[in-house]
Amino acid sequence: MAAAFADLPLALFSTLAPMGAGAFLILAILFSTTKLEDDGVAAIDKCTVIPVALVIVGFIAAFFHLASPFHAFAAFTGLGTSPLSNEVLMGCVFVASMLVYWIWAMSGKMTLGVRKGLIWVVAVLGLAFAWFTGMAYMIDTIPSWNTLAGPVQIVGFALVGGAAAAVLVLALAKRADVLKNATLKTAVLAVLAVGIVLGVGGLIAQAATTSAMGNAVFAGADLVSGAMMVIVCGIICLVGTGVCDVFAVRGAGAGTLVGVSFGAAVLAIVGILLLRLAFYAMQLSVGLSIMGA
Repeated sequence: MAAAFADLPLALFSTLAPMGAGAFLILAILFSTTKLEDDGVAAIDKCTVIPVALVIVGFIAAFFHLASPFHAFAAFTGLGTSPLSNEVLMGCVFVASMLVYWIWAMSGKMTLGVRKGLIWVVAVLGLAFAWFTGMAYMIDTIPSWNTLAGPVQIVGFALVGGAAAAVLVLALAKRADVLKNATLKTAVLAVLAVGIVLGVGGLIAQAATTSAMGNAVFAGADLVSGAMMVIVCGIICLVGTGVCDVFAVRGAGAGTLVGVSFGAAVLAIVGILLLRLAFYAMQLSVGLSIMGA
């Protein structure tokens, strides 16, 4: 498990960036279903700095994994054939669309029609970016990662973490009233539930696959066993995120909403990060691998 910390920069990237990306799905549903006054829209736009910052900090963390930042440009050399190159391209497209949306929204000159259309583009690109982030780990030489359980996990983490980040945005913008909207409330709860199922289910599926593998040096079951405590703690944190956000959308008053939603966001970051570290701990290279060891 200790070896997984060598990939901490990538673990932070794959925790924070998809989480920020996922928040735009809830914001897209919000602006499509809820009528807001201009001051409410402006407050939400200002607090949208939270998911924007999560994405940017995530990308900054990824650079610390490189021996030299200039190596990042080499990632574009395999576009269309390399999962890593495709991830980088999708990440750039998503970040560009996110910044265009947020800067334009902050200017106060974006019409409602443009806002609805553009934020849905950002939301879809954000989920696509999360999927491609997971696909980048599907490497032939690491069979324990080479499964669709990887991208499924990342999408799940983007949903559950994004929902927590979006609720925090609304809480800090003092828009607790919009969470009473039945459509938005249902959407938040549905996204949370789907996110937890995909994230946790994907990791469990990967752990089961890894347990059936081995090579001359490691048994996959031993790698899973070594990461089990981290997996359990991560799952507990994600369940805690769900509980906090359920309370936020179903019963928290304006006075407690900020604290509850902040707790949900922190638990989401900790939980997702732990599960990402567990993912890296279950790295089994093809070397002398044998199935069913």
